Formats: sequence, structure tokens, C-alpha cells
Amino acid sequence: MNTFGAFRFARLFSNDVLQQWRKVWIATLALAGIGLICYVTNVDPRAAERPEIYAVLFPIVLIGGGLALTSTIFADMHHPLQSAQYLTLPCSTPERFFSRYLLTGPGYYLYVLIGYAIFDAGAALISDELRGVRAAAFAPFSPKMCDVTLYYFGLHALTFAGAIYFRSYALIKTALSVVLIWLGLLLVFVVALRLIYWDRFTTLLPDESVAQIHFLTVPMSVQWAAVSLFYLWVLFIAYQCLREHEVQREL
Repeated sequence: MNTFGAFRFARLFSNDVLQQWRKVWIATLALAGIGLICYVTNVDPRAAERPEIYAVLFPIVLIGGGLALTSTIFADMHHPLQSAQYLTLPCSTPERFFSRYLLTGPGYYLYVLIGYAIFDAGAALISDELRGVRAAAFAPFSPKMCDVTLYYFGLHALTFAGAIYFRSYALIKTALSVVLIWLGLLLVFVVALRLIYWDRFTTLLPDESVAQIHFLTVPMSVQWAAVSLFYLWVLFIAYQCLREHEVQREL
């Protein structure tokens, strides 16, 4: 079934949230406790500048926690006992796909964004009372944090596809696959560069030889378009994997 119904989607999304909520709030409390210890122990009243602790803690929570959640979001699909209940839910493949994508992608980002803002305000008050100093205020839309957000959504798409494709250890297998593909592309690039610019190299790959090669400068708009198309392509592959898996299980 490939239809999309708003009522079914809303019911499915709420069901997915309830299924993941217990793990999320337990992890949230644990991370808040660890984060508070890190916050209080890394502020120094004698320091001239206030440290940007959020620049370390926020990426860890967003990327680390988000990828861990995403890698297990389709665990019931691969479970030998839960797969029957998974396939008999009154919903279509697009509804199931977008529900879990929104939960682990934009939904998780908004949850971490709001949750960390509350944590930062509370930790600042506690640190001010205990040590008389607080760290720099959380700046979620600074250039560095915007880059972290973009990195998360890029890694999230790859992990989301891996969670559908791999039956177990999805996060580890996805990371290994990305590393191997990246190394393969890098090897192809190096070999092609060596063959095309054969006369420019005096040894295997010296820096002084590569410096003489003038590469074509790609406009930033073209780079953004290429990255966006790659992002959509990864999600399309994930959707096709989900369709094929459900059809095979139904047969």
C-alpha cells in the first residue's frame, strides 16, 4: 500500500513517539547529569573568558544520541518476533517512512535544541551558585552550531538508510560502509589524478607536485545543489530498501 493518509500518519507518528519515549527520557536524564558535571567542572572563576561548553556538549548529544536512536528506529522490522506486528500495522510504506524520518530527523533536532537550551539555563544557575561563574550562553544558531546541524542531517540520512538495510549493528555497519566507500572514491581520485597529470609528478604524490595543478573552482551554489541532490538520493535509496523489504516479507 503506497497511499498516504493524514489521519493514519498522525496515529502512526504518535505510536512511534510513545514507543521511543522511554528510551529517550532515560537517556536524557543520564546525559543531563553527565553534562552538569562537565559544565560545573569546566568553568573557572579566574579565567578571563567564559568557555563555550555548548560547542562540545551539544554536538555530542545531537550527533551521538541522534545516530544511536536512528540506527535502532527500524529494529522491530528486523526482529523475528516483532516483524509480524510491524507489517500488520494499518499504515502504508510512505507513512511509515516519513513518520520515523521525522521522529529521528527534524523531531529529534527540535527536542535536543529545546532540551539543551533548558539544560544550559539550569546548569548556568547551578554553576553560578556553586562557583560564582557560568559558561558562555548557548548559541544554537551560531555558524559553528549551524555546521553541526548540517553534519547531523547528512549523517542522519546515511544512518537512516543503514537502519533499514542492515539487520543488526546498523550504526557500526553503516560507519564502516561509509568509510570504505570514501576510501574507494579517494583512491579512484588519486589514481585518476596521477594518470591525467602524469608529467606533473616527480614521486608518488608529493605536495610540491600537486601545488602546480590548478583545479577547477566549483561555485558554492553548485556545491550546495550537489549536496542536496545527494541527500535526497540517499533518502530515496532508503525508501526503496524499505519497500523491497516489506514486499519480500509479505511474500
